[in-house]
Amino acid sequence: MSKILIVNNLSFSYDSKNNVLNNLSFEIEKGKICAILGKNGCGKSTLLDCILGINEYREGIILIDDRNLKDYSNKELARKIAYISQNTIINIDYSVRDFLSFGRTPYLSIGGRLKEDDYKKIEYYANMCGITYLLDKNINKISGGERQLAHICRALIQEADLFIFDEPTASLDFGNQYKLFDIMKNIVKQGKTVIFTTHNPNQVLELGTYCIIIDEGTIKAYGDSNTVITEELLSKIYNFNFIIKDGFISTK
Repeated sequence: MSKILIVNNLSFSYDSKNNVLNNLSFEIEKGKICAILGKNGCGKSTLLDCILGINEYREGIILIDDRNLKDYSNKELARKIAYISQNTIINIDYSVRDFLSFGRTPYLSIGGRLKEDDYKKIEYYANMCGITYLLDKNINKISGGERQLAHICRALIQEADLFIFDEPTASLDFGNQYKLFDIMKNIVKQGKTVIFTTHNPNQVLELGTYCIIIDEGTIKAYGDSNTVITEELLSKIYNFNFIIKDGFISTK
């Protein structure tokens, strides 16, 4: 199976002295779900920012579809990666429909306008995410959970090969969390790839084909989720005693 993402010997620091990420190496196959698991402040979001080309790393290499990340133009990268951040605040009062249209920007020429097919994609993915009733509402006058679904929908409209979610369930109620899980599963059925960060290992067992466990900027375990997530490792990372029974993690 070909790899959508290869990270090799990646280190990163904000001040050129103290590394936040230390010599990370891993590969993710196309058409899979990969969870990045770790406690708050362990380096999960910093790693995502490196993969997105936001953080200027000086050590290591990142390959997206066998091509060096640093060789991509912004437009090329936007066609390859769709990103859903934790921050859903929009500073301009767009309608939800107009906000979703930004997902087609990577495919437009300078000054180009949306075509009929673009509008059909907006309607299609809005229906998939269950937000058609929001299309004509102000993006800043809907709930935080609804706004998060709009961000997810915008990413789907982008039709990239790799979808990166940073703590995607943070603003979602219980039902919408499972709606998101279904969306993720549908993404990989199309041969695309999902990476998501979480500090909830139960989500990893439910969704993750692969799991990367990070602690203090280093990879503590990497591989099949059901293999690498152990009671011993979780208890060591989170400094609390856990048990795993019938595919569910709870405290002792």
